Amino acid sequence: MSDNNCIFYAGADISSLPERLEQGMKVRDLDGTVMEPLELLKKYGINAGRLRIWHTPENAPYSRGYCDLAHTISMAKKIRAAGMEFMLDFHYSDFWADPGHQDKPKAWEDLSFEELEQCMYSYTRETLLALQTEGVLPGIVQIGNEIRSGLLFPDGELPDYAHMVRLVNAGIAGARSVAGKEKMQVMIHLDQGGRYFYLSEWLEKSFAQGLLPFDLLGLSYYPFWHGTFHDLKETMTRLIEEYHLPIMIVETAHPWRKSPKGFVDEAQEKIAGFPATPAGQRTVLALIRNILASLPDGMGQGMYYWEPLCVPEESGGWSENMGLLDENGRVLEGILGYTDPLAENAGKKSAKVYAPEIVMRAANTKNNNAFAAELPKEVPVLMWDGSMENRSVTWLGQYTEASGHGFLAGISLNPSGSSVVEGIVEGVAGQIVVPVKTEENLLTEKNYLTDADWEQALAQWRVRCSGQAFAQVVPETIRPFPAPPVNTLQVEGKRNFSFEISQTISGLDEGIYAFQVQMRGTDTTNVDVRLFAQNGKERVEQVVHLTEHEWTLWQIRGIRAANEAKGVPEAAYGNVTVKYGEELTVGVAIHASPMYAKMKGMRLIRIIPSAEIIGEA
Repeated sequence: MSDNNCIFYAGADISSLPERLEQGMKVRDLDGTVMEPLELLKKYGINAGRLRIWHTPENAPYSRGYCDLAHTISMAKKIRAAGMEFMLDFHYSDFWADPGHQDKPKAWEDLSFEELEQCMYSYTRETLLALQTEGVLPGIVQIGNEIRSGLLFPDGELPDYAHMVRLVNAGIAGARSVAGKEKMQVMIHLDQGGRYFYLSEWLEKSFAQGLLPFDLLGLSYYPFWHGTFHDLKETMTRLIEEYHLPIMIVETAHPWRKSPKGFVDEAQEKIAGFPATPAGQRTVLALIRNILASLPDGMGQGMYYWEPLCVPEESGGWSENMGLLDENGRVLEGILGYTDPLAENAGKKSAKVYAPEIVMRAANTKNNNAFAAELPKEVPVLMWDGSMENRSVTWLGQYTEASGHGFLAGISLNPSGSSVVEGIVEGVAGQIVVPVKTEENLLTEKNYLTDADWEQALAQWRVRCSGQAFAQVVPETIRPFPAPPVNTLQVEGKRNFSFEISQTISGLDEGIYAFQVQMRGTDTTNVDVRLFAQNGKERVEQVVHLTEHEWTLWQIRGIRAANEAKGVPEAAYGNVTVKYGEELTVGVAIHASPMYAKMKGMRLIRIIPSAEIIGEA
């Protein structure tokens, strides 16, 4: 293996490549020329391949038998023949392992804990010895895949750190019995790469229980799940300072297009901060490389893209918009993010301006057509090294699509049409264009929910939870100070959990309603958060993607309450989703791996009266 002080691992997880090639996938260069996949990767600077290994994938029909030892040896030989480094990722499962799924192999299901511990040691050792015999001992070996919530559930499920550490130590010992650090480095792999509080808690509690030394910390960082790029920089910097461990991003990705069948939707694209385009992909990869290169003492040692070699399939999902190949197998511009030159003096160069949210509000109560907007004097700017700076902004003017007329910023703004404000940011090339929204003045509307602000705790609400979920009402101070605090409901699970809060309402006035909730929190693999509204027969849901840096309003609109005897037409309102009979239930449901969520401002409001629906107004 190459000296880890002399190589930056520009890697790709290519575990599914054997299956895709056997299905007939062809990989093409930017000019359309068919190429051998590993040669294509090498051409664009990728020097390392990562493979997952499942214990007995034949026990999981959807695996189709791939990612077993035989396929792993065959692929490892191809990786090494191509002159690339090889990382092995033990899942310790017959199929996928991640924060929400850490299922024991079927062969281990009935073992005692001590027997399970011994199998961790012997299986790790025997697998690595088999690879060594074939001349493909990995340079890096992961003891588990994204084990922030533990492994081998339920025996090694957190918060039982004592048992989890014993199992991980057995794996580390099995690996060390085959080769020392000079030949093979041992890695621990956790998700939530941009969230220091999760990672530091895991490391602190694991070391307190006697976690054996290891060589590398591997992180998953998906910008639509795991915090901002600045969070990533700050998290890795602090972990290096405290634990003196080199760090790799062993899983990352960004979408190359929008698609209704895709893995990432528009809300997640917004959270990630860069467009779902090949150029956006390229920027994300280059930015992560720059952040890793900026870490102290050269401790940022690699970046792996997860499953880049996939062509969109009819079923959609990951391959639809997350790989580095288009529908014809042609490599996308995103791959150039591996070889783009690192930004010179990166900390002084801007990668992205975080545009503010500008909202027009009624300037006075006498003239509802007069609006004004607050325009900030500074905006946050992300540097190429992951740091953030506040830079001054000069606003140039405001325009509307409807009129085409410009108005000086800071004066009254025309609320008609689609409005934007243009500005020049200090030290940033070009202009920023920021949409201007007109605030819907719905705060005076009647809220049909009882005790929506939780003044009576949760007495008026139905709450169901399982899996060690904790929920509490906490006052939160809001700006501008000294505004009175607002109650928020905080929900957290230290292990896989379910939580649901709901309220049932009867006797609604006729009309069209919206169920609204403001939410924030953390997201990752196998986190599912939804708003729902249902009557006795029908249920409609709105998927929620949480971010911890801002409150986001989520809502279900088009909830219809109607007296059928009056003959209100079924299709009287275009986006009707739930009909009202006797009762309506609205709420929030969470099914998740360890995470937290906050919510406030639950409201069920009538947005269109019945008379407007049927044209009687």
